[in-house]
Amino acid sequence: MSNPSLILCVDEESTSLTARRLILSIAGYDVMTAASGEAALKIFRRYPVVLVITDQYLPQRTGAELAGEMKLLKPDVPVVLLAASPEDPAVAQHADLVLTKGMNPADFLAAIAKLVGRQPATEDGNQG
Repeated sequence: MSNPSLILCVDEESTSLTARRLILSIAGYDVMTAASGEAALKIFRRYPVVLVITDQYLPQRTGAELAGEMKLLKPDVPVVLLAASPEDPAVAQHADLVLTKGMNPADFLAAIAKLVGRQPATEDGNQG
């Protein structure tokens, strides 16, 4: 059975990207990754992404700029920005949520679950 919760993670740092992909995959999400904004936009246009998680610092454009471009293409898809400081107003301009880098996995997954509308499965196996 395919998972309708395809998340796109964007980060130029491969270690961070791998860790995020692993945490999300273990939680049951399908995950695609991109190391640049340009690669992310190609994936975003082609696949049914339900959520984007992007680092603020990317080559050639910021995560906030990428979020703005993605919102023009698909305004209903939430974008999460990962930043060192969530208080920066420029970071939050196009983001649905700003998370601090390095937060613990349980809090990270709880925030993601709220954005994708994932509900725990009921006893009959259906989403509740």
